[in-house]
Amino acid sequence: MKEVFEKIKAEYGVEIEDENDMTNAWKLVETLKDRGWVVYIITARGREQVDAWHPNYGSLYAQFGEIPHFTNVMEGICVTALHIRELEKNGTL
Repeated sequence: MKEVFEKIKAEYGVEIEDENDMTNAWKLVETLKDRGWVVYIITARGREQVDAWHPNYGSLYAQFGEIPHFTNVMEGICVTALHIRELEKNGTL
């Protein structure tokens, strides 16, 4: 996860210290919200899911028939944010 946290800091300027740093992970969710994204976080026993939806794009994962499962919510938030950043860089959004 350290590599993911480094990418988040480089792309978003949000420094996440470790997998328990939900305060800063939530700052990342708020940043995505400010960019027009709705972030869905679903947790249940054996299921950690994060997805995002944008009015100009649709669902980040579901439109491709994917059900995103992550090891934990932190991983889901970070990986989803990095996918969104790639869409922005590629001019998709």
